[in-house]
Amino acid sequence: MKRIIIIGFVLMGMIKGFNANAQETTSEQDSIECLKNFSLYSLSFKKKMYDYAMPAWRDMFNNCPDVTISIYSDGVSLYKHYMSKAKDPAVKETYIDSIMMVYDQRIQYFGDHPKYPKGWILGRKAVDLVKYRRTNTEALQEALGYFEKSYQLQKLNVEPLVALNWMQTTNALAKKNKVTPDQILDTYIKVDEIITTEIAKENDPKKKELLSKISKACADILADGGLSDCNQLESALAPRYDDIKEDQEAINRLLQLMNNLDCTNNELFAKASEQNYKLNPNSSAAYFLAKYFLKQQKTELAIEYYNKAIELVEEDDARAKYYYELALLTFSYTKDGPKAREYAHKAIQNKSSWGMPHILIGNIYAMESKKYGSSDFEHRTVYWAALDQYMKAKAVDPECVEEANKQIHVYSQYIPDKETGFFEGIEEGSKYTVGSWINVETTVRYR
Repeated sequence: MKRIIIIGFVLMGMIKGFNANAQETTSEQDSIECLKNFSLYSLSFKKKMYDYAMPAWRDMFNNCPDVTISIYSDGVSLYKHYMSKAKDPAVKETYIDSIMMVYDQRIQYFGDHPKYPKGWILGRKAVDLVKYRRTNTEALQEALGYFEKSYQLQKLNVEPLVALNWMQTTNALAKKNKVTPDQILDTYIKVDEIITTEIAKENDPKKKELLSKISKACADILADGGLSDCNQLESALAPRYDDIKEDQEAINRLLQLMNNLDCTNNELFAKASEQNYKLNPNSSAAYFLAKYFLKQQKTELAIEYYNKAIELVEEDDARAKYYYELALLTFSYTKDGPKAREYAHKAIQNKSSWGMPHILIGNIYAMESKKYGSSDFEHRTVYWAALDQYMKAKAVDPECVEEANKQIHVYSQYIPDKETGFFEGIEEGSKYTVGSWINVETTVRYR
């Protein structure tokens, strides 16, 4: 009996504490009933006995709405539980409506909460609306309004995951022609500032890494959103440069965004690239400088910085990417087939499952065919080696199948015909070595 009395006093103290942050609308008699229902629902809820918790929780929600903030977070969890079990779509929709109602009443009674105010609640409400009605355009538009209102109220205190959902929702509506690319950019600038601020404050390495992934995901969304005007992007981002120019991570994100959108031939990218390398002369900084010099057609400087990026990089995938782009640059600008192939082979060594370097080598062979041998037949044998590379690309990388098939269709038309092969005395299916610097063994095939 003594234990029950103590628990009662503790719970009464809890309710008085709750009421200190809520509107004083509950009478003394009502408080006793609230205490009873709070005890019933909260204990059942903690034990995941949701069917026992729901009646008492509902009574609290209807009759004691200002007593404790926990009825709202618990209420959302209760309705999510029942929604996950429901089979009837109409019933699921009812539960979604109930979740939205819980958020609305929370704003009514606890919208001025010091830690979880109206702006915070609206952000969470928007996330759940998008989560459960992502195929409904009107619901997405409604959620977008909540995200924007949340930002107006919270500014840089918007939660990073809420900010990510805001970007995703904006992009989804853009694909439905309900939002313009300009609006995606405007949202991105706000979201990036939110996440940049959080990264600067965070000391936990794992949380910092997660925030960086969210930042990259938002940049990828912007790149996917149809923004194609680099002048517009530069105008929007330039005013922020002075604020972030000493923050190497923020500068790197800005460069990554501009690179993803192929906006690397402007003053902002140049300035940011040089500053990035000055702050931290790592592989990423060298890579961005290489990209800038390439756009400026300063080929020797581009090659220099590609090589610096390769020297400094630690990840095999990034090294493969740098070697591949260096191979493209070398063949396109210097027409040095052997050197370009060497770089492409190094890309393959670092990422054997990547098909694009094989396609590049095939293209190099095809374009160099006229320089090999002294007869038309010998010129055409080089296409056998090119076709081998396209077939390898298909074999190692499903994403390259379409491009490889396209090249196979084009260059199969240029291999020797059977009549020429007969006069050369070379049987179909036999082995043949393409000499010179190419120096590869291939299989004879005729058209």
